[in-house]
Amino acid sequence: MEMVQHLFQGIKKEEYEQMIRCFQATEKHYSSGELVCTYGENSSLIGVVLEGTLQLLRTHADGRQTILEQLEKGGIFGESLSFSPYSISPLQIYCAEKSTVLYIDYRHLIKRCYKACSFHSQLVNNALQMISQKAVQLSERLEVLSQRTIREKIQCYFSILATQAGTNHFTLPFSYSTLADYLSVDRSAMMREMKKMKDEGLLQTARYEITLREDFYK
Repeated sequence: MEMVQHLFQGIKKEEYEQMIRCFQATEKHYSSGELVCTYGENSSLIGVVLEGTLQLLRTHADGRQTILEQLEKGGIFGESLSFSPYSISPLQIYCAEKSTVLYIDYRHLIKRCYKACSFHSQLVNNALQMISQKAVQLSERLEVLSQRTIREKIQCYFSILATQAGTNHFTLPFSYSTLADYLSVDRSAMMREMKKMKDEGLLQTARYEITLREDFYK
């Protein structure tokens, strides 16, 4: 099995392979558009994205979908459910592009065996750090969704991406259709608003490349 960073940061390859055998971890492959899981169905499993992209979605009563999180290589999911006594949630994870997921039973993660391997402690530490990072991402997500207008949502999200990139030039992590779902707005209305912002000199676009102008923050 290929070793990915983040969750396994600081763990040597031979330690990783030993741990995977000890945990009886399994790999599963998914095609684009395939349902990976519904939160609550496999509450004992933690998924690690080895390759590809997954999306955590909430489907509303009217059929609209809101993207709560995009999971790239190294991303994990199911951890907050696994550490919770509750197992019912309307959230689903779908495969956005051909992906491979490594599944680990969380009970192997939280219970140390008699060997008390040091790299097991490193794994737990990495998992806690990733959960902390997810809390920050959730806060950012709520900030975006709390904005009242389409323009305010665009400004808020693009500001977050610029901060993460450390520059006013960045690449959108997904398509404009997916961006509209992420912002929970109509795609046509979003594109009209972005055109207005371009005409006002607030930003420039070249396909998925975005450049924010100085007036963008005013």
